[in-house]
Amino acid sequence: MRIMHVISTPASGGAEVYVKDLSLAMVAAGHSVHITFLERAEECGRDLEYERNFLEQLSAGGISYAFLGAETRRRPWRGATRLRAEVTRFAPDVVHCHLYYVLMFAFLLPRRIPVVMTVHSIELGAPNWMFRLFDRRVSAYIGICHACTRKLEPLSSRPVVQIDNAVSGARLKASGWREASVDAPVQLAAIGRLTDAKQYSLMLESCARLKAQGLSFALRIAGEGPHKDALLAQIDTLQLGEHVTLMGNISDVADLLAASDVFIMSSAWEGLPISLLEATLSGLPVLVTNVGGCAEVVHRVGNGLVVDEQTPARYSEALARLVGDVELRRSCARNARRHGGCYHINSAVAGHLTLYATHQQGQAASQLETSS
Repeated sequence: MRIMHVISTPASGGAEVYVKDLSLAMVAAGHSVHITFLERAEECGRDLEYERNFLEQLSAGGISYAFLGAETRRRPWRGATRLRAEVTRFAPDVVHCHLYYVLMFAFLLPRRIPVVMTVHSIELGAPNWMFRLFDRRVSAYIGICHACTRKLEPLSSRPVVQIDNAVSGARLKASGWREASVDAPVQLAAIGRLTDAKQYSLMLESCARLKAQGLSFALRIAGEGPHKDALLAQIDTLQLGEHVTLMGNISDVADLLAASDVFIMSSAWEGLPISLLEATLSGLPVLVTNVGGCAEVVHRVGNGLVVDEQTPARYSEALARLVGDVELRRSCARNARRHGGCYHINSAVAGHLTLYATHQQGQAASQLETSS
């Protein structure tokens, strides 16, 4: 099968990493994949070195790619014609959109080609009425977890299929239980853009409470974003400089996770975070807020704690349990190793290929009926 993915940019976001993992696994399974990006990293202020590594991995995996250009945001007709040209050149059997804006370009594509749309967050990012417009071109939607699927279903007349996000275990280090010294600080890791969605201010407030309790820990946060200066100021105000490090963007999360004892998230909203799945397949205990599909992972795998109330009191209480209880961490890590494989990329690939084939056949049958 010939598959075209359309997404924003070769960046460190969860959706982008997921599309890369999916594409590499699809090629390994014998399919041809082309990725069309909306814009380059330099056009939207993202990490250039990360983009270079990202594109090198695509090329090494036999995946072709192209860019529509940032100017297509201002000139959508140009985006539509460029996307149509890419489709003409690559001749895909299915076009898979991961971005609302680019989905509008798909209206000019030949009707014989099915278009699939994945919505990557519980915050849909588009008014409800627009899904009726999208339905005129979209063959099916994908919900990346149960919570996202449930939110999408009432909005569309098209099929909404749940295919949980997943990650490639091949690029992770399943290091197992880290037998650190009892006296050593518990190593905490967080990964994600420094934005409102990740709500790092809650994490830092909670860390200040742990410090006041005399608990020994070190937190490393990997990610880029507009809140960096505000978070550095908060770290200074809370006197957490010896406990918290902002690492900036990192190209490979495997080493960070392998050197960590607990993975933590304090998100205000989510879909099904790729970083959470990376931590799970790496065998780590996790702490998450009850947003999007985060709790679904913890309840399914049994590898951590879920915070229902997004306050420093409740979050720090749960974090203190994980930091202070080595047996709890050991039990969570054991469950991650035993049950985390349900989020391996192969499961997601199988689900996608089945969906593509179904709608490719349906589109062909519809074309036959129209021509007869």
